[in-house]
Amino acid sequence: MRPTRSIHLSLCIGIVLLLVMAMVLPAAAAPRAAGSNIAAGSILVRSIPGEAAVTLDGAYQGVTPQGNNPLIIENVDAGPHQLVLSKRGYLDTHHQFWIGSGQRSEIRLTLTATTGDAGSVSLISSPSGADVQLDGEYRGRTPLTISGLTSGQHQLVLDLPGYTRYSSSVEVQNGVMTYLDPVLTRAAAVGYISIISNPAGAFVYIDGTYRGVTPLVVSASTGLRQVELDHSGYADWSSWIQVASGTTVYMNADLQRLSTSSTGGIAVSSIPTGAQVYLDDAYRGVTPGYGDLELTDVSAGSHTVMLRLDGYQEYRITVQVSSDATVKVQPRLVATGNPGVTATPTTITNRGAIESNSTPTGARVSVDGLYKGTTPFMITDVPAGPHTLVFTLAGYVEREQAVEVRAGQTATANANLTPVQSQTRSGMPPVAVVLVLGAALVGGAVLAGRRR
Repeated sequence: MRPTRSIHLSLCIGIVLLLVMAMVLPAAAAPRAAGSNIAAGSILVRSIPGEAAVTLDGAYQGVTPQGNNPLIIENVDAGPHQLVLSKRGYLDTHHQFWIGSGQRSEIRLTLTATTGDAGSVSLISSPSGADVQLDGEYRGRTPLTISGLTSGQHQLVLDLPGYTRYSSSVEVQNGVMTYLDPVLTRAAAVGYISIISNPAGAFVYIDGTYRGVTPLVVSASTGLRQVELDHSGYADWSSWIQVASGTTVYMNADLQRLSTSSTGGIAVSSIPTGAQVYLDDAYRGVTPGYGDLELTDVSAGSHTVMLRLDGYQEYRITVQVSSDATVKVQPRLVATGNPGVTATPTTITNRGAIESNSTPTGARVSVDGLYKGTTPFMITDVPAGPHTLVFTLAGYVEREQAVEVRAGQTATANANLTPVQSQTRSGMPPVAVVLVLGAALVGGAVLAGRRR
Protein backbone atom coordinates (compact mmCIF):
# COMPACT_ATOMS: atom_id res chain seq x y z
CA MET A 1 0.00 0.00 0.00
CA ARG A 2 2.84 2.43 0.67
CA PRO A 3 4.19 2.38 -2.95
CA THR A 4 0.67 3.06 -4.21
CA ARG A 5 0.26 6.06 -1.87
CA SER A 6 3.63 7.49 -3.05
CA ILE A 7 2.50 7.20 -6.64
CA HIS A 8 -0.78 8.94 -5.84
CA LEU A 9 1.05 11.71 -3.93
CA SER A 10 3.46 12.34 -6.84
CA LEU A 11 0.55 12.47 -9.27
CA CYS A 12 -1.31 15.01 -7.12
CA ILE A 13 1.73 17.25 -6.77
CA GLY A 14 2.40 17.19 -10.51
CA ILE A 15 -1.20 17.95 -11.42
CA VAL A 16 -1.38 20.86 -8.93
CA LEU A 17 1.83 22.36 -10.37
CA LEU A 18 0.48 22.10 -13.92
CA LEU A 19 -2.81 23.77 -12.94
CA VAL A 20 -1.02 26.65 -11.14
CA MET A 21 1.32 27.27 -14.06
CA ALA A 22 -1.57 27.19 -16.53
CA MET A 23 -3.11 30.12 -14.66
CA VAL A 24 0.16 32.05 -14.20
CA LEU A 25 1.62 31.50 -17.67
CA PRO A 26 -0.70 33.84 -19.68
CA ALA A 27 -0.02 36.76 -17.32
CA ALA A 28 3.73 36.12 -17.23
CA ALA A 29 3.99 35.74 -21.00
CA ALA A 30 2.11 38.97 -21.76
CA PRO A 31 4.57 41.55 -23.13
CA ARG A 32 5.05 44.79 -21.23
CA ALA A 33 5.18 47.96 -23.24
CA ALA A 34 8.03 50.25 -22.31
CA GLY A 35 6.81 53.30 -20.42
CA SER A 36 3.31 51.84 -19.91
CA ASN A 37 3.28 53.35 -16.42
CA ILE A 38 3.16 56.87 -17.91
CA ALA A 39 -0.37 57.90 -18.84
CA ALA A 40 -1.45 60.87 -20.97
CA GLY A 41 -3.28 63.71 -19.26
CA SER A 42 -5.83 66.31 -20.31
CA ILE A 43 -6.43 70.05 -19.90
CA LEU A 44 -9.57 72.17 -19.64
CA VAL A 45 -9.00 75.61 -21.17
CA ARG A 46 -11.22 78.63 -20.46
CA SER A 47 -10.65 82.20 -21.65
CA ILE A 48 -12.07 85.60 -20.80
CA PRO A 49 -13.51 86.55 -23.25
CA GLY A 50 -14.33 83.30 -25.04
CA GLU A 51 -13.94 82.32 -28.71
CA ALA A 52 -10.13 82.44 -28.55
CA ALA A 53 -8.12 80.19 -30.89
CA VAL A 54 -6.00 77.71 -28.92
CA THR A 55 -2.67 76.19 -30.02
CA LEU A 56 -0.76 73.63 -27.95
CA ASP A 57 2.98 73.32 -28.71
CA GLY A 58 2.31 74.97 -32.08
CA ALA A 59 -0.63 72.72 -33.07
CA TYR A 60 -4.14 74.20 -33.41
CA GLN A 61 -6.64 72.63 -30.96
CA GLY A 62 -9.87 74.59 -31.38
CA VAL A 63 -11.72 77.60 -29.92
CA THR A 64 -12.69 78.27 -26.31
CA PRO A 65 -16.49 78.36 -25.84
CA GLN A 66 -18.40 81.36 -24.56
CA GLY A 67 -19.47 81.27 -20.91
CA ASN A 68 -17.98 78.90 -18.35
CA ASN A 69 -17.69 75.81 -20.55
CA PRO A 70 -14.07 74.74 -21.24
CA LEU A 71 -12.28 73.54 -24.36
CA ILE A 72 -11.16 70.01 -23.43
CA ILE A 73 -7.86 68.77 -24.89
CA GLU A 74 -7.25 65.07 -24.33
CA ASN A 75 -4.15 62.86 -24.73
CA VAL A 76 -1.64 65.48 -23.55
CA ASP A 77 1.75 63.85 -22.94
CA ALA A 78 3.20 64.20 -19.45
CA GLY A 79 5.81 66.96 -19.27
CA PRO A 80 6.19 70.65 -20.15
CA HIS A 81 3.97 72.35 -22.74
CA GLN A 82 3.23 75.82 -24.13
CA LEU A 83 -0.30 77.10 -24.68
CA VAL A 84 -1.07 80.14 -26.89
CA LEU A 85 -4.50 81.84 -27.03
CA SER A 86 -5.25 84.23 -29.91
CA LYS A 87 -8.27 86.44 -30.57
CA ARG A 88 -8.75 89.36 -32.89
CA GLY A 89 -8.50 92.63 -30.99
CA TYR A 90 -6.49 91.02 -28.14
CA LEU A 91 -2.81 90.36 -27.51
CA ASP A 92 -1.73 86.73 -27.81
CA THR A 93 -1.51 85.10 -24.38
CA HIS A 94 1.35 82.63 -23.80
CA HIS A 95 1.11 80.12 -20.93
CA GLN A 96 3.73 77.51 -20.03
CA PHE A 97 2.61 74.60 -17.84
CA TRP A 98 3.65 71.16 -16.66
CA ILE A 99 1.28 68.19 -16.61
CA GLY A 100 1.91 64.97 -14.73
CA SER A 101 1.07 61.38 -15.67
CA GLY A 102 -2.70 60.99 -15.95
CA GLN A 103 -3.27 64.51 -14.57
CA ARG A 104 -6.35 66.60 -15.50
CA SER A 105 -5.51 70.29 -15.26
CA GLU A 106 -7.76 73.38 -15.52
CA ILE A 107 -6.33 76.53 -17.11
CA ARG A 108 -8.17 79.88 -17.12
CA LEU A 109 -6.57 82.83 -18.96
CA THR A 110 -7.66 86.46 -19.28
CA LEU A 111 -6.83 88.12 -22.61
CA THR A 112 -5.59 91.71 -22.83
CA ALA A 113 -7.26 93.99 -25.39
CA THR A 114 -5.01 95.69 -27.94
CA THR A 115 -5.16 99.36 -28.80
CA GLY A 116 -6.40 98.45 -32.29
CA ASP A 117 -3.09 99.20 -34.00
CA ALA A 118 -1.34 95.86 -33.36
CA GLY A 119 -1.14 92.60 -35.31
CA SER A 120 0.45 89.17 -34.79
CA VAL A 121 2.49 86.61 -36.72
CA SER A 122 2.39 82.83 -36.10
CA LEU A 123 5.44 80.89 -37.35
CA ILE A 124 5.68 77.10 -37.74
CA SER A 125 8.78 76.13 -39.73
CA SER A 126 9.68 72.73 -41.15
CA PRO A 127 11.84 71.55 -39.48
CA SER A 128 11.16 73.41 -36.21
CA GLY A 129 13.76 74.97 -33.90
CA ALA A 130 14.83 77.77 -36.27
CA ASP A 131 16.10 81.04 -34.75
CA VAL A 132 13.76 83.92 -35.66
CA GLN A 133 14.73 87.54 -36.30
CA LEU A 134 12.09 90.16 -37.03
CA ASP A 135 13.32 93.53 -38.30
CA GLY A 136 16.84 92.56 -37.16
CA GLU A 137 15.78 91.67 -33.57
CA TYR A 138 16.04 88.11 -32.20
CA ARG A 139 12.56 86.91 -31.10
CA GLY A 140 12.96 83.19 -30.26
CA ARG A 141 12.70 79.79 -31.98
CA THR A 142 9.94 78.18 -34.04
CA PRO A 143 7.14 77.32 -33.41
CA LEU A 144 6.63 80.94 -32.30
CA THR A 145 3.90 83.57 -32.10
CA ILE A 146 4.89 87.27 -32.12
CA SER A 147 2.27 89.79 -30.95
CA GLY A 148 1.98 93.55 -30.61
CA LEU A 149 3.33 94.31 -34.10
CA THR A 150 2.62 97.55 -35.93
CA SER A 151 0.78 97.30 -39.22
CA GLY A 152 2.83 97.29 -42.41
CA GLN A 153 5.82 95.42 -43.83
CA HIS A 154 8.23 93.54 -41.56
CA GLN A 155 11.43 91.68 -42.49
CA LEU A 156 11.57 88.06 -41.31
CA VAL A 157 14.74 85.92 -41.13
CA LEU A 158 14.97 82.26 -40.03
CA ASP A 159 18.27 80.47 -39.32
CA LEU A 160 18.78 76.78 -38.56
CA PRO A 161 22.15 74.98 -38.58
CA GLY A 162 22.50 72.83 -41.69
CA TYR A 163 19.83 74.78 -43.58
CA THR A 164 19.90 77.78 -45.91
CA ARG A 165 18.85 81.07 -44.31
CA TYR A 166 15.18 81.90 -44.96
CA SER A 167 14.37 85.56 -45.58
CA SER A 168 10.97 87.04 -46.41
CA SER A 169 8.84 90.16 -46.06
CA VAL A 170 5.57 89.77 -44.15
CA GLU A 171 2.55 92.08 -44.21
CA VAL A 172 0.99 92.69 -40.77
CA GLN A 173 -2.57 94.01 -40.41
CA ASN A 174 -4.24 95.58 -37.40
CA GLY A 175 -5.90 93.00 -35.14
CA VAL A 176 -5.12 90.13 -37.55
CA MET A 177 -3.05 86.97 -36.95
CA THR A 178 -0.85 86.19 -39.98
CA TYR A 179 0.11 82.50 -40.28
CA LEU A 180 3.39 81.44 -41.95
CA ASP A 181 4.75 77.89 -42.39
CA PRO A 182 8.08 78.22 -44.26
CA VAL A 183 9.89 75.04 -45.39
CA LEU A 184 13.65 75.37 -44.88
CA THR A 185 16.13 74.08 -47.49
CA ARG A 186 19.00 71.91 -46.30
CA ALA A 187 22.42 73.48 -46.91
CA ALA A 188 24.82 71.70 -49.24
CA ALA A 189 27.87 71.69 -46.94
CA VAL A 190 28.56 72.44 -43.28
CA GLY A 191 31.48 72.40 -40.89
CA TYR A 192 31.81 72.74 -37.13
CA ILE A 193 33.17 75.32 -34.69
CA SER A 194 34.37 74.32 -31.21
CA ILE A 195 34.40 77.32 -28.88
CA ILE A 196 35.90 77.50 -25.37
CA SER A 197 35.99 80.71 -23.32
CA ASN A 198 37.67 81.75 -20.09
CA PRO A 199 35.49 82.11 -18.09
CA ALA A 200 32.87 79.71 -19.46
CA GLY A 201 29.20 80.64 -19.77
CA ALA A 202 29.54 83.23 -22.57
CA PHE A 203 26.67 83.63 -25.03
CA VAL A 204 27.77 82.66 -28.56
CA TYR A 205 26.61 84.47 -31.70
CA ILE A 206 27.60 83.32 -35.20
CA ASP A 207 26.96 85.85 -37.96
CA GLY A 208 24.76 87.71 -35.48
CA THR A 209 22.56 84.70 -34.60
CA TYR A 210 22.50 83.29 -31.05
CA ARG A 211 23.71 79.66 -30.98
CA GLY A 212 24.30 78.69 -27.33
CA VAL A 213 26.67 79.04 -24.37
CA THR A 214 30.37 78.16 -24.06
CA PRO A 215 31.81 75.55 -24.05
CA LEU A 216 30.02 74.80 -27.31
CA VAL A 217 30.40 72.78 -30.51
CA VAL A 218 28.08 74.07 -33.23
CA SER A 219 27.58 73.48 -36.93
CA ALA A 220 28.00 76.34 -39.40
CA SER A 221 27.77 76.85 -43.14
CA THR A 222 31.08 76.72 -44.98
CA GLY A 223 32.90 79.98 -45.65
CA LEU A 224 34.00 82.99 -43.60
CA ARG A 225 32.01 83.27 -40.34
CA GLN A 226 32.00 85.88 -37.57
CA VAL A 227 32.01 84.53 -34.01
CA GLU A 228 31.00 86.85 -31.14
CA LEU A 229 30.97 86.15 -27.40
CA ASP A 230 28.96 88.07 -24.81
CA HIS A 231 29.51 87.52 -21.06
CA SER A 232 28.12 89.66 -18.27
CA GLY A 233 30.92 91.64 -16.62
CA TYR A 234 33.36 91.07 -19.50
CA ALA A 235 34.17 92.96 -22.72
CA ASP A 236 32.56 91.65 -25.93
CA TRP A 237 34.82 89.33 -27.94
CA SER A 238 34.73 88.93 -31.72
CA SER A 239 36.73 87.05 -34.36
CA TRP A 240 36.42 85.86 -37.97
CA ILE A 241 37.05 82.22 -38.87
CA GLN A 242 37.07 80.11 -42.03
CA VAL A 243 34.82 77.01 -41.90
CA ALA A 244 35.49 74.08 -44.23
CA SER A 245 33.08 71.27 -45.08
CA GLY A 246 33.20 68.30 -42.70
CA THR A 247 35.97 69.74 -40.49
CA THR A 248 36.04 71.27 -36.99
CA VAL A 249 37.71 74.61 -36.23
CA TYR A 250 38.80 75.19 -32.62
CA MET A 251 38.64 78.60 -30.91
CA ASN A 252 39.80 79.60 -27.40
CA ALA A 253 38.79 83.07 -26.16
CA ASP A 254 40.22 84.80 -23.05
CA LEU A 255 37.63 87.38 -22.04
CA GLN A 256 38.67 90.67 -20.43
CA ARG A 257 36.87 91.69 -17.24
CA LEU A 258 35.18 95.11 -17.28
CA SER A 259 35.64 97.59 -14.48
CA THR A 260 32.67 97.86 -12.10
CA SER A 261 30.13 100.25 -13.54
CA SER A 262 28.37 103.06 -11.73
CA THR A 263 25.02 102.38 -13.38
CA GLY A 264 22.09 100.04 -12.76
CA GLY A 265 18.72 99.38 -14.30
CA ILE A 266 14.96 99.55 -13.78
CA ALA A 267 12.54 96.83 -15.00
CA VAL A 268 9.01 98.23 -15.42
CA SER A 269 5.74 96.36 -16.01
CA SER A 270 2.14 97.18 -15.19
CA ILE A 271 -1.34 95.74 -14.77
CA PRO A 272 -2.95 96.46 -17.17
CA THR A 273 -0.16 96.70 -19.76
CA GLY A 274 0.36 99.43 -22.36
CA ALA A 275 1.14 102.25 -19.91
CA GLN A 276 3.53 105.03 -20.97
CA VAL A 277 6.69 105.05 -18.85
CA TYR A 278 8.63 108.20 -17.88
CA LEU A 279 11.98 108.25 -16.08
CA ASP A 280 12.70 111.60 -14.46
CA ASP A 281 9.94 113.11 -16.72
CA ALA A 282 11.63 111.72 -19.88
CA TYR A 283 9.54 109.30 -21.98
CA ARG A 284 11.17 105.83 -22.16
CA GLY A 285 8.57 103.56 -23.74
CA VAL A 286 5.43 101.46 -23.03
CA THR A 287 4.98 98.51 -20.67
CA PRO A 288 4.82 95.36 -22.87
CA GLY A 289 2.17 92.66 -22.87
CA TYR A 290 4.75 90.11 -21.76
CA GLY A 291 7.88 90.69 -19.66
CA ASP A 292 9.35 94.03 -18.58
CA LEU A 293 10.35 97.31 -20.16
CA GLU A 294 14.10 97.34 -19.38
CA LEU A 295 15.59 100.77 -18.59
CA THR A 296 19.37 100.28 -18.71
CA ASP A 297 22.41 102.44 -17.96
CA VAL A 298 20.55 104.33 -15.27
CA SER A 299 22.97 106.26 -13.07
CA ALA A 300 23.16 105.15 -9.44
CA GLY A 301 21.04 107.25 -7.11
CA SER A 302 17.45 108.42 -6.69
CA HIS A 303 15.09 108.50 -9.71
CA THR A 304 11.37 109.07 -10.32
CA VAL A 305 9.34 106.58 -12.37
CA MET A 306 5.92 107.67 -13.68
CA LEU A 307 3.28 105.60 -15.54
CA ARG A 308 0.33 107.01 -17.51
CA LEU A 309 -2.58 105.16 -19.10
CA ASP A 310 -5.89 106.57 -20.32
CA GLY A 311 -8.69 105.81 -17.88
CA TYR A 312 -6.29 105.20 -14.99
CA GLN A 313 -4.72 107.38 -12.33
CA GLU A 314 -1.17 108.54 -12.88
CA TYR A 315 1.29 106.37 -10.97
CA ARG A 316 4.51 107.89 -9.60
CA ILE A 317 7.23 106.37 -7.38
CA THR A 318 10.79 107.26 -6.37
CA VAL A 319 13.32 104.42 -6.57
CA GLN A 320 16.91 104.07 -5.46
CA VAL A 321 19.18 102.57 -8.14
CA SER A 322 22.40 100.80 -7.11
CA SER A 323 25.42 99.95 -9.25
CA ASP A 324 25.09 96.64 -11.17
CA ALA A 325 21.59 96.00 -9.77
CA THR A 326 18.10 96.18 -11.25
CA VAL A 327 15.08 97.68 -9.49
CA LYS A 328 11.73 96.14 -10.46
CA VAL A 329 8.60 98.30 -10.55
CA GLN A 330 5.28 96.51 -11.17
CA PRO A 331 2.24 98.55 -10.07
CA ARG A 332 -1.40 97.63 -10.46
CA LEU A 333 -2.90 100.77 -11.96
CA VAL A 334 -6.10 102.15 -10.46
CA ALA A 335 -9.04 103.22 -12.60
CA THR A 336 -9.96 106.89 -12.42
CA GLY A 337 -12.18 107.61 -9.41
CA ASN A 338 -10.89 104.72 -7.26
CA PRO A 339 -8.49 105.19 -4.30
CA GLY A 340 -4.85 104.81 -5.27
CA VAL A 341 -2.47 102.03 -4.31
CA THR A 342 1.26 102.04 -3.90
CA ALA A 343 3.89 99.48 -4.80
CA THR A 344 7.29 98.93 -3.27
CA PRO A 345 10.15 98.47 -5.76
CA THR A 346 12.28 95.37 -5.31
CA THR A 347 15.98 95.12 -6.09
CA ILE A 348 16.96 92.04 -8.05
CA THR A 349 20.27 91.17 -6.41
CA ASN A 350 19.50 87.63 -5.21
CA ARG A 351 19.61 86.08 -8.67
CA GLY A 352 21.92 83.59 -10.34
CA ALA A 353 22.06 81.29 -13.35
CA ILE A 354 22.11 77.57 -14.19
CA GLU A 355 24.27 76.06 -16.93
CA SER A 356 22.43 72.92 -18.04
CA ASN A 357 24.09 70.17 -20.07
CA SER A 358 23.13 66.63 -20.98
CA THR A 359 24.64 63.58 -22.64
CA PRO A 360 23.33 63.30 -25.29
CA THR A 361 22.42 66.93 -25.97
CA GLY A 362 18.99 68.16 -27.08
CA ALA A 363 17.12 67.27 -23.87
CA ARG A 364 14.20 69.49 -22.81
CA VAL A 365 14.94 71.24 -19.50
CA SER A 366 12.31 72.34 -16.99
CA VAL A 367 13.00 74.26 -13.78
CA ASP A 368 10.45 73.83 -10.98
CA GLY A 369 7.92 72.57 -13.55
CA LEU A 370 8.43 75.39 -16.11
CA TYR A 371 9.96 74.59 -19.51
CA LYS A 372 13.11 76.67 -20.19
CA GLY A 373 14.85 75.28 -23.30
CA THR A 374 17.00 72.43 -24.68
CA THR A 375 20.52 71.44 -23.69
CA PRO A 376 23.12 72.83 -23.79
CA PHE A 377 21.37 75.91 -22.37
CA MET A 378 22.14 78.77 -19.95
CA ILE A 379 19.15 79.56 -17.71
CA THR A 380 19.46 83.15 -16.47
CA ASP A 381 17.66 85.29 -13.87
CA VAL A 382 17.08 82.34 -11.51
CA PRO A 383 16.16 83.21 -7.88
CA ALA A 384 18.79 82.15 -5.36
CA GLY A 385 17.94 78.94 -3.48
CA PRO A 386 17.15 75.29 -4.22
CA HIS A 387 15.56 74.30 -7.54
CA THR A 388 14.59 71.07 -9.28
CA LEU A 389 15.60 70.45 -12.91
CA VAL A 390 13.95 67.77 -15.07
CA PHE A 391 15.67 66.54 -18.27
CA THR A 392 13.49 64.74 -20.84
CA LEU A 393 14.55 63.27 -24.20
CA ALA A 394 12.71 60.82 -26.44
CA GLY A 395 14.11 57.31 -26.04
CA TYR A 396 15.77 58.06 -22.69
CA VAL A 397 14.75 57.78 -19.04
CA GLU A 398 13.61 61.08 -17.53
CA ARG A 399 16.24 62.54 -15.18
CA GLU A 400 15.52 64.77 -12.17
CA GLN A 401 18.29 66.77 -10.51
CA ALA A 402 18.39 69.21 -7.58
CA VAL A 403 20.48 72.39 -7.92
CA GLU A 404 21.39 75.08 -5.39
CA VAL A 405 21.67 78.58 -6.95
CA ARG A 406 23.68 81.28 -5.21
CA ALA A 407 23.26 85.01 -5.85
CA GLY A 408 25.56 86.31 -8.57
CA GLN A 409 26.90 82.83 -9.40
CA THR A 410 26.31 80.17 -12.06
CA ALA A 411 25.39 76.65 -10.96
CA THR A 412 26.06 73.66 -13.22
CA ALA A 413 23.69 70.76 -13.89
CA ASN A 414 25.00 67.83 -15.95
CA ALA A 415 22.64 64.95 -16.76
CA ASN A 416 23.90 61.65 -18.17
CA LEU A 417 20.72 60.23 -19.68
CA THR A 418 20.10 56.47 -19.80
CA PRO A 419 18.46 54.88 -22.88
CA VAL A 420 15.13 53.17 -22.28
CA GLN A 421 15.80 49.41 -22.26
CA SER A 422 13.15 47.07 -23.65
CA GLN A 423 12.58 44.03 -21.45
CA THR A 424 13.82 40.87 -23.23
CA ARG A 425 14.48 37.41 -21.90
CA SER A 426 16.82 34.71 -23.15
CA GLY A 427 16.90 31.00 -22.42
CA MET A 428 14.07 29.06 -20.89
CA PRO A 429 11.55 31.16 -18.86
CA PRO A 430 11.20 30.26 -15.16
CA VAL A 431 7.56 29.35 -15.76
CA ALA A 432 8.54 26.83 -18.44
CA VAL A 433 11.11 25.30 -16.09
CA VAL A 434 8.42 24.69 -13.47
CA LEU A 435 6.11 23.19 -16.11
CA VAL A 436 8.85 20.78 -17.20
CA LEU A 437 9.47 19.79 -13.57
CA GLY A 438 5.76 19.16 -13.05
CA ALA A 439 5.54 17.06 -16.19
CA ALA A 440 8.61 15.10 -15.10
CA LEU A 441 6.99 14.32 -11.73
CA VAL A 442 3.82 13.07 -13.42
CA GLY A 443 5.80 11.00 -15.92
CA GLY A 444 7.97 9.54 -13.17
CA ALA A 445 4.95 8.60 -11.13
CA VAL A 446 3.32 6.82 -14.11
CA LEU A 447 6.50 4.85 -14.90
CA ALA A 448 6.86 3.87 -11.27
CA GLY A 449 3.29 2.60 -11.22
CA ARG A 450 3.84 0.48 -14.37
CA ARG A 451 6.96 -1.15 -12.93
CA ARG A 452 5.04 -2.16 -9.84
